[in-house]
Amino acid sequence: MHKKENIRILLTDDDADDRDFFADAVADIHLNFPIEYCENGLQLLNRLNDKELGIPDIIFLDLNMPVMSGFESLKQIRDDTKFKDIPIIAIYSTSATEDGIKNTFGLGANAYIVKPTDFNDLKKLLKKVIEMDWEEKLKHLEFESFIIRV
Repeated sequence: MHKKENIRILLTDDDADDRDFFADAVADIHLNFPIEYCENGLQLLNRLNDKELGIPDIIFLDLNMPVMSGFESLKQIRDDTKFKDIPIIAIYSTSATEDGIKNTFGLGANAYIVKPTDFNDLKKLLKKVIEMDWEEKLKHLEFESFIIRV
């Protein structure tokens, strides 16, 4: 991943309010990172395959979306070796089930968060995710540290 001041974030979420909530949290913790948005998994795949736009440094991926779910797009992204080093943070907006978490881990996500409804919790989670040593985490992905909590 690039230096902390140059991280390109891509958020895929079909809910415009959630995208705004995310952008406000990033701005509020003074991360002046460019954020791109996709509204579903199909848009995400098209965006990733657009060579002119480059590859983002981190993807936040909502799992429940129309057109193509986060689960489906995650599988397709991980099936393509050119995207193997992009940290993907799975976001689940409703209650997390153990099967859903295990499925997401098995599909190749690098971390899992339950979408916070509290603004301060979201800021704390984003700060924690951004400050992680992703190079090291990608080398030693373990289920025990898969879920990121506030």
